[in-house]
Amino acid sequence: MSRDEIGCTWTLVTGPALSVIDVVEAKQHLRVTDNQNDGPIAQFVAAATEEAEQYMGRGLLTQTWKLQLDWFPTEIPLPMAAPLQTVTSVKYYDENGTQQTLATTYYGTDTVSRPGKVVLKPDQSWPGVQSDRRNGRVEIVYVVGFTDPVLVPERIKQGIRQYVAYLDLDRDGLEIQAAQARQAAERCWSDRVVWTPPVWC
Repeated sequence: MSRDEIGCTWTLVTGPALSVIDVVEAKQHLRVTDNQNDGPIAQFVAAATEEAEQYMGRGLLTQTWKLQLDWFPTEIPLPMAAPLQTVTSVKYYDENGTQQTLATTYYGTDTVSRPGKVVLKPDQSWPGVQSDRRNGRVEIVYVVGFTDPVLVPERIKQGIRQYVAYLDLDRDGLEIQAAQARQAAERCWSDRVVWTPPVWC
């Protein structure tokens, strides 16, 4: 979960069911031929993938996020949404404190921008929200990521492999040369997406 300074909170609702690279591929990169370390290597793959996503500000494979806002901004860039697949729902607490689901006639989805956005449609305006609610007046649930591991750019995959190598080399946190593998991974993750806090109405 992350929260910025102006009242935006985003949390992972459902993680990806698939892996960008699997244990077999990681073992090939590490030149490991036995199965004795499959457990730790699987953990390294998971940790490397999480690091890649956080470093680049992107959800790599299909996963669901929820963004909570204090108000409706002019437009709503979605954290981790590069690429953005779809927006599942936009909900808000109306002025009487009742949670409502906003009809799609009010808003559209920009899947081209990086990150993707929820945008107000022409000649529409955002509804009023409960002013005395402490936080989370607006809630957006959305799906991000590539739909299949084959669609993830090879450069990103190579960075994950390099990061797995870093974790494998530096299991005790004492290996100085392991830093080189980490730096190599970060060079592969140069396609970073910067999330900018939304502009308030």
